Amino acid sequence: MSNAPVLLFPTAGPCMLSAQVNAHHAATYDAGVLMVYESPLAWAKLCLELSPQGRPMIVSVVTKGISDDCNAFSITGSMYHMRVSKLEKAYAFHVSENGVEWDLIRYFRLEDHANTEMGFLAQSPTGNGCTASFRDIRLEERLLADIRSGE
Repeated sequence: MSNAPVLLFPTAGPCMLSAQVNAHHAATYDAGVLMVYESPLAWAKLCLELSPQGRPMIVSVVTKGISDDCNAFSITGSMYHMRVSKLEKAYAFHVSENGVEWDLIRYFRLEDHANTEMGFLAQSPTGNGCTASFRDIRLEERLLADIRSGE
């Protein structure tokens, strides 16, 4: 994460950041990412990533000193709607094919919820670069009503 291009901004209270993510995958682990950042040892990312099998995949990573990766599922194509929600004391990652109906990918807590930054990242840890674009970006300053349904 430390050498990937990233754009982060501070968040105060509960909010939801969503975007349609498009990643032009060329190498394994290339990804377009929505990110939550608290510190160098406490951060999380929701990725549209190229798997070692060569398939675009939804992947989440939660780092509390040590990173914990979780592969959700493969998708068709290189675009997907993704959302990160900052709750009162935790976070939730959701994805959607259409930007309307959301599926929960991960619910988690980090360490210092008060100093959260959220944003966008493009990564290419094994390749020569990945181009990612983010469309229909929305920042809603409200609390997610239902973690499971994403509504």
